[in-house]
Amino acid sequence: MKRHADHLRQALTDSHELATRFDEPGFPHAELELLQGWQRQRLSNSYRDLISQERYRAAGDFFLGELYGGLNFRERDQQMERVLPVMVRMLREDMLLALAEAFELQSLSLSLDMDMTLALQASGWKEMNTSRYGEIYRSCGRPQDRERQIELIGHLGLELNELVHHRLVMFLIRTLRGPARAAGFGLLQTFLEQGLRAFQIMGDGTEFIETIWSNEDKVMQRLFAGDQNPF
Repeated sequence: MKRHADHLRQALTDSHELATRFDEPGFPHAELELLQGWQRQRLSNSYRDLISQERYRAAGDFFLGELYGGLNFRERDQQMERVLPVMVRMLREDMLLALAEAFELQSLSLSLDMDMTLALQASGWKEMNTSRYGEIYRSCGRPQDRERQIELIGHLGLELNELVHHRLVMFLIRTLRGPARAAGFGLLQTFLEQGLRAFQIMGDGTEFIETIWSNEDKVMQRLFAGDQNPF
């Protein structure tokens, strides 16, 4: 048994369990959309200078659109669960680790967002700003999970940065394109291809990864400290 297979299975299980909460009566979908939209805009603003550079644009789109893309993950996760036994057999350990951390990041981010969504609903606010965001952020706590979230962003970025330099990895993903889409796994295949392609375009993405990793760690600390200008 490959050692990262269980990590990947657990990340998918956690994501699936969280997704069931969306269907519960009274779930505050509008508040979740408000929160996630505000956060995506904040990230876009924080890293505008970085992701406006041609070599980093695709990687920025991948993180904001694929790993932090609202509710569009559900069908892709279902495809992943169906094809998981094949993935475990075919993929190298480093590729399984990258997938496991990608889905863990997605699941953890969603869990944190859902807690903040409930706090936003309780507040009665229909608009978001920096001060309100900081208040809700602190009220939900979970500092260890916040640290893990940022750590996963850094780890995943470095793993993808390494994988794209292996010709066999890129060849394998391209080879799977036709069979994957024919079998109904198109969203999953697109996710894998876009992630690797985005990092391939960057060449060496160390600057991109370390900039975000370092800055988001500082943002987290400032938010917990109650800084009025955390971003």
